Amino acid sequence: MTKVVFYLNEKGDISGFEASGHAGYGVSGSDIVCAAISALTQATAGGLSEVVKAPIQTRMDEDTGYFSCMIEKSASPDALKNAQILLVTLKMALTEISRDYPGTIRIIIRERR
Repeated sequence: MTKVVFYLNEKGDISGFEASGHAGYGVSGSDIVCAAISALTQATAGGLSEVVKAPIQTRMDEDTGYFSCMIEKSASPDALKNAQILLVTLKMALTEISRDYPGTIRIIIRERR
């Protein structure tokens, strides 16, 4: 199961996410759920950086299926506001996948410290 944690800032906005683990829906390398999660999270990070121009920090470990993307605290209020469109869309898309493929994704919401 892939665990996706969305981090909220003090205002309740999503300020980043981290995904870890493999979905286990199919054979490694052919798992459509893992591929979808990977495509969505990486596209979101790219959009945050290139479209929204939000300063982000990312980390990835392909062996463990780990990917994180956090908006830096130095982000402007406008960048953080615009980032919500992408981050809420990511959360919505992953929630839909978890409904369509039960037991593959666990979504957790936490406060960012």
